[in-house]
Amino acid sequence: MIIDLNELNYKNEININYEVVKDDDLDKRILALENAKVLGTIFKDSTSDIHLNLVFKGTMLLEDSVTLEEVPYNFDIKIEENLASLEENYLNCYENVKNILDLKQVLWQNIVLEVPISYTLNGDANLKGNGWELKNDDNKTLDEIDPRLKKLEDLLKGDD
Repeated sequence: MIIDLNELNYKNEININYEVVKDDDLDKRILALENAKVLGTIFKDSTSDIHLNLVFKGTMLLEDSVTLEEVPYNFDIKIEENLASLEENYLNCYENVKNILDLKQVLWQNIVLEVPISYTLNGDANLKGNGWELKNDDNKTLDEIDPRLKKLEDLLKGDD
C-alpha cells in the first residue's frame, strides 16, 4: 500500500479504505488476518505537516497457548501520527525524497504491539492428552499431591 503524498498538493486529504492481508515475512505469531481493514485519512495541516488519522480493525488468528489451535483475537488500533514523528520512528516507511509512504509498514509496526504474548480460550479447562492429564489441584491436601510434603502441611496448619 504505497501512498503518493504528492496528492496532498491539490487535495485537502487522501481517504484510505483498504483490505489488509498478512504478509508472511512480517510476524510469525499471527497465523492469518480476517476482515482486516484500514480506514481513515491522511491530511496536511496549516503548517504543512502531514498527519495520519487511521483506524485498523479486524481479527487476527493466533495459536492458542495451551492447545495450539487457531483462535480468533479481535483488534482495533487507532493510529494518529504526525508524519514528522514518523520520519524519526519509521524511516523505512517514508521516503521524503519521493514523497511516498508505505502504509503497510506503518500498520504492521502498530499491529505487532497488539499481539499478546500468550493467548488462550481454555482458561481453566482440564486437559488430557495421550498418556498425560492436567488436573486442577486446588482442593487436594499436600499429602494427596505428594506424600513427601506431609511435614510441610503440618507447618502451614500452625499459622492459623
